Amino acid sequence: MPATRRLDLSAVERALREVQGRFAALSRHFTEPRDPFTDEVLHNVLEGYALIDEYVARGVDLFDLQQVNLMLEINATVLCGTDPARRREFAQHLVATEEQFFNNVEGGIKDLYNWYCSYRSDSVWKRAAGVYVRILSKPQLFIEGNNRTGSLIVSYLLMRAGLPPFVLTLDNAEGYFNPSSVIRNSAKHGVKALYELPKIKKKYAAFLEAQAPAPDAFFLRSASPRLSGEVR
Repeated sequence: MPATRRLDLSAVERALREVQGRFAALSRHFTEPRDPFTDEVLHNVLEGYALIDEYVARGVDLFDLQQVNLMLEINATVLCGTDPARRREFAQHLVATEEQFFNNVEGGIKDLYNWYCSYRSDSVWKRAAGVYVRILSKPQLFIEGNNRTGSLIVSYLLMRAGLPPFVLTLDNAEGYFNPSSVIRNSAKHGVKALYELPKIKKKYAAFLEAQAPAPDAFFLRSASPRLSGEVR
């Protein structure tokens, strides 16, 4: 695996705040309405980037059976951040999400894990796109927050390969949200899925690769350590 580079969370925040500032205008080009891009959502997503940065730095393998449960922490973070009080408010929801994650036969972690194992030799673009499609298509992996969690897991996979993360920008917002609407309205299983999902995965992989930023984008220039979970 390539040498680990740490995320520049300030650069990630700048890109997200640009999207936040133009979100109403951007939304006019979305095929489906989207929830407002609030400060809380932005902050939680930033904490999510800090979390996957730690995972990559520590060599965590989210597709190791002993560590797949760490995906639940990514989902919990994008939904309610890391504040203990917010976690208590979301306690019942988080328990229900864990139940769905482990026990949903058609759309739980077993489905995602088996898919990943079957396509482990694919390029990182195809694997990342396929994981995103598998998380977001029906039935979804999580009760809520599948788009944000899926995108962070995509970023985690890219970073594990030494590539910059996927970060929402003014240039890629429409290309991200509109295909995501198609994916979440598609079923994982059935005859239609057999020919539809591979096409969707191929298109989304091409989007990720075409929209990839410069190799050093969103990474710190120096390798100086920073505090675990630090969000600036």
